[in-house]
Amino acid sequence: MDECLANETQKQAGESEFREGGESGADNVEINSAETDISNKRMKEMGMDRLSALPDCLLIHILSFLGLKKAAITSLLGKRWKFLWTELPTLEFSLWEKWESRDKITQARREFVARVHKTLATRSGKSLEKMDISFHYNECFASDVDSWLGVSLKLKVKHVVLSLSSSLFSEHVYTLPEKMYTYSSLTSLSLHGCIFEPEREIKWQSLTYLDISNVYLPQPILDNILSGCPVLTRLHLSECWGFTCFEIHSQNLGELSVHDSFQESSDDDFFKISAPHLKSLYVSSLDTLDTKLKLSNISSLVSASFHFYDVWNSGSEDVLSNTREIFESSQHVKKLEVGCEIIKALVAVLLRGHWQLPKSTRRCLTISSFIHDKENVSGILGLLESSPNLETLVIEHYDPHEIAEENWVLPGRCDMGCDLLHLKTVKMYSMADPKLGGEPLLMLARILLERAPALEEMVIWVRVENVSDFAKIGQALLTYPGASPKAVISFLP
Repeated sequence: MDECLANETQKQAGESEFREGGESGADNVEINSAETDISNKRMKEMGMDRLSALPDCLLIHILSFLGLKKAAITSLLGKRWKFLWTELPTLEFSLWEKWESRDKITQARREFVARVHKTLATRSGKSLEKMDISFHYNECFASDVDSWLGVSLKLKVKHVVLSLSSSLFSEHVYTLPEKMYTYSSLTSLSLHGCIFEPEREIKWQSLTYLDISNVYLPQPILDNILSGCPVLTRLHLSECWGFTCFEIHSQNLGELSVHDSFQESSDDDFFKISAPHLKSLYVSSLDTLDTKLKLSNISSLVSASFHFYDVWNSGSEDVLSNTREIFESSQHVKKLEVGCEIIKALVAVLLRGHWQLPKSTRRCLTISSFIHDKENVSGILGLLESSPNLETLVIEHYDPHEIAEENWVLPGRCDMGCDLLHLKTVKMYSMADPKLGGEPLLMLARILLERAPALEEMVIWVRVENVSDFAKIGQALLTYPGASPKAVISFLP
């Protein structure tokens, strides 16, 4: 309550200060007066400099690269510059709190809110392309945030970013005002930490990009969003919950990203995605132990990425079911990315028998978060055998400290059952062990050199503690026989 009362006083004082004397608005910024006096003196001695002679549109474009605070300081250069900063197409406000006393944090928040009010007051009647506000929210700031969004509506701002973090499990979460759900000028909207409670149909007729994070989205509201954004092309949801199904019929929505989302308790244990026109899909960190993934009507999908993090039981039925679903549903996808946890689950599926990886038409395969493990190499080899049209292979490292083997044990598989006739590019962002013997990364490199007759480039990034280890690994690579006469091997630290 004290913070709320103090905030109201600060807000009124700030607005009064702007009306009475803050003509340019530059008094919002801390300025070194000595440096400013020197700068003004130099400007007077030089007369009209060539930079000041440029038209307003060019000067405003230059100021846009400085950021709001530095751009505002230029108002002190002279009359020519006094109001230019108020024409910036983008206003970005962010408050990054330090570990300080509660009183200092409260004061910093009040000053931040007052500064936003004063700066927005300079935009009266002027167009604004983007407004970006990020700070730690408290319920006493609700009317302030309402006011800022009101300004964005009045100025017909096209791009709005509102990130309102709050204390863990806080009940004081900002509720998006009803007027925002019919904001016809919006083309992109990013929201973090808000409550979605539309009373009527959402009508974002111009919205092409929507990014929502840390928001409860029950299924009816998600359906309302999908139906109320006819020209939406990209939808990103992160740490959202409450929904179980994406039924996407729009021909415009081409990119869907669902990260760290989980279901409410329900009788339906499936997470379903049906999107016949979708081109790109990213799914990660589903609650794979309780949720079964169901992908259908994704025939237009070109790029797909799947990640399961922190799966402690990669052999559970739900994890194995999701793994089969991923590879059976993505056979036609040209560009596939999977995390190392999925590779581990794939090995478990294959070891059980009664199921084989379906042949795919993929041309690019990325293995992210690679962990140096003999079983992972076996899984990758199996995945490569199911990719006869593969042209590019990328393996991204997880953590160099993952290497802990004293002596590598050769994996159960040391070769592939077929050649990769179309493989041209291999990139390994990982780490090789200078002990060498059976080291998974180098073993995989050896197999690929032998099995890729069309290979043109193999690039390996390694991290070693000394030059001798680097040379040792490089020499080992150069001794491997290669099937391609034009392959170039690049070995980089």
